[in-house]
Amino acid sequence: MPSVLFAHENFPAQFGGIAGYLATRGWNVVFATAAEAFPRDRLVRLAETGLRVMGYARHRDVAPDTHRYLHGTERAVLNGQGLARAAIRLRRQGFQPDLVVAHSGWGSGSFARVVWPEARFVPYLEWWYNYPPVDMEAETGEAVEDRHAATLCRNLPFLLDLQAADAILVPTEFQRDQLPDWLAARATVLHDGVDVEALIHPPADEPPFTLDGLPEAATLVTYATRGMEPMRGFPGFMADLARLQAGDEKVHAVIAGEDKVHYGRRLPEGDSWKTRALAAHDFDRGRLHFTGLLPPGRYRALLRRSDAHVYLTRPFVPSWSLLDAMAAGCPLVVSDTAPVRELVPPDAARFVDFETPGEIARGIAAILAGPAAARAMGGRARDHAAKHYAQSVLYPRREAFFRAVIEGRGLPGQ
Repeated sequence: MPSVLFAHENFPAQFGGIAGYLATRGWNVVFATAAEAFPRDRLVRLAETGLRVMGYARHRDVAPDTHRYLHGTERAVLNGQGLARAAIRLRRQGFQPDLVVAHSGWGSGSFARVVWPEARFVPYLEWWYNYPPVDMEAETGEAVEDRHAATLCRNLPFLLDLQAADAILVPTEFQRDQLPDWLAARATVLHDGVDVEALIHPPADEPPFTLDGLPEAATLVTYATRGMEPMRGFPGFMADLARLQAGDEKVHAVIAGEDKVHYGRRLPEGDSWKTRALAAHDFDRGRLHFTGLLPPGRYRALLRRSDAHVYLTRPFVPSWSLLDAMAAGCPLVVSDTAPVRELVPPDAARFVDFETPGEIARGIAAILAGPAAARAMGGRARDHAAKHYAQSVLYPRREAFFRAVIEGRGLPGQ
């Protein structure tokens, strides 16, 4: 069976599921990660799948006098160097991959073929930075040229990977379409996949979602992303949630995620979009529940408990949480933006312009007013997710893609 190295700054991230699947299929799989939970000097075998994991690390941080346009590039080179040193240790132990798959932009796999010249190399390219940015509002003023130049330099780590790439993997057509034509022509679109089975058929011992202060019969609106930021529509959601609460005293809201910015510009130290929203709007705090990040079972139970789930994003990388909510059969209120339209059929959600005040609240109210229609809509979302985005559907396709790369056949641009 083939041998493959997955390289990613985090674990399990985008590769943990497919790496474990291939390991159970008999592939010789190693996952190299900068996650601190794994040792740098030895492989750890995971009992469930047999997947072997080893850590790597950069030996220093970015130098303070490095030009600020190049901070990301220097960090990527240092990460690539750290991975290469770990790869040399693996080579000494006899590991010779047929294929290296690396999350591009972090530098993780940039020097893998220096260590293993015969290996095929696939960068997983999540986002290409264009200017003006499609995911942000238009910028004006004297600093535009500076921001434009800095944006161009953000793509340098990708280019370092792409010069050695045998193929390019992207998860959605929307993300592929951000690439220049000469790269898009070489890209294969295959989504990561979500665990649809766990959302549709939970374990028998998985308890329903409960929360102190949340009545069992409450009408529940849910919002769940990694952070609380404008990129994912959080300020607009909170403004409209206040409107909704004012008009319906039965509505409770559960917000899962961290009070931080993962995507986009960060606020000054000590400030946050959650703090701003709570100060700006008149909420009934007894009907507003923040849970922080939830463990998988609690998260799945929350989605199954939802009467209306809100997912919003600017034109950017779509979240797994959207597909999770679809698989759970949530009645959905979603942003009318390109990445969402690609994943969600028009009859499987209520689409809103989340930049227009009141649109989110009206969308939620319409769903809550017709529970039978909402359940039917959620069922269509669940069926679409199961058919197109389930791991059981996509993992065999990814395995076939990796085999094609190893064998050098049937790839875009060839």
